[in-house]
Amino acid sequence: MSVWKVIELIGSSKVSFDDAAKNTLKEEAKTVREIKEIWVQNFSAKVEDGKITEYRANVKITFLVEPNRSKK
Repeated sequence: MSVWKVIELIGSSKVSFDDAAKNTLKEEAKTVREIKEIWVQNFSAKVEDGKITEYRANVKITFLVEPNRSKK
């Protein structure tokens, strides 16, 4: 039996929405194995003086939960 977990994260970028989503995956992949998909739920942006200063992506990441390996 497989169990999957979904977590929700917000990534950011000074460059683009696409880069914000990619940054989120890149950072999460440092600590989570078996990532199988991401779902970009929505985008937002920080605005200062009428200009976008930061792009944000609200991302859900799905990964496989590994079985407890400490059982004997």
